[in-house]
Amino acid sequence: MQARPTAPFTAPHLRATHLRVRQLRSPQLKGPRLKSTATLLVVGVLALAGQAAARSYSVQQGDTLSAISRRFGVSVADLVAANGLADPNHIRYGATLKIPAPGGAAPAPVATAAAPATHVVQPGEHLGGIASSHGTTVAAIASANGLANPNLVVAGARLVLPSPQAPVGQGPKELQARPDRLRLAPRFDHWARVYGVPADLMKAMGWYESGWQNDVVSVTGARGIGQLMPATVVFVNEQLLHTKLDPRRPDDNIRMSTRFMRTLLDGTGGRVDLALSAYYQGLKPTLEGRILEETKRYVAGVLSFRASF
Repeated sequence: MQARPTAPFTAPHLRATHLRVRQLRSPQLKGPRLKSTATLLVVGVLALAGQAAARSYSVQQGDTLSAISRRFGVSVADLVAANGLADPNHIRYGATLKIPAPGGAAPAPVATAAAPATHVVQPGEHLGGIASSHGTTVAAIASANGLANPNLVVAGARLVLPSPQAPVGQGPKELQARPDRLRLAPRFDHWARVYGVPADLMKAMGWYESGWQNDVVSVTGARGIGQLMPATVVFVNEQLLHTKLDPRRPDDNIRMSTRFMRTLLDGTGGRVDLALSAYYQGLKPTLEGRILEETKRYVAGVLSFRASF
């Protein structure tokens, strides 16, 4: 029997990266402060002009995509296309948006070839395990490194990892073009099997949360591929796994996110939509039917990607 959940279930699991940032209000300024206020306004106008000239814009508090579109004289649809936004209702405070020319989306950036990934062989490792962990095959690693005997690898050797091949038609096209992120796919599959969670669900959620990028950290401290809140990390480590995983490591982050999702699925009777809602805002308010509109959009966004995996 599962231990009764604590902090992540009684307190909202909201991430500021997903919530609309509230507009800060300042009191009216009078008298001697008027001149300094005017100066600040001029500086603000000049800053905005500089951003417009560079055809990029840093999202400010209180911004919405429609307000930004009106400010720059472009359509919301063009902004969405230029920045590859999955959900126009979710823009992050501090994010930099490309501003397309009026009447058309900004041209797509030119793709650059990423440096080949490498792996340093650890004591006790073999090519089969290395290949499985990185989404490739023993033959491909042997060929990429000119290994005459695939059964013999020396600890400390640095192996070049060939780019993994994603199944045709699986995952967003942006993922297909990123071999560094595609290498995480086998880890999603592995931990999904271990904890009995649908792999396509975890892949879609990880993509919606971070684009499978483990260096993403929100202003509230939500970290990595699964955007794990600090309290969730403590809960999973201490009460679910009784270990000390590091969310800064991609494999640990995927493992903790998947184990946490297993608990949420158990707590919602296997309802994927409710489990996603609980992942976003907490189990208690979800079970009580107090589901926020932001949460509904989050659930819909994750499910929209699930089909591609």
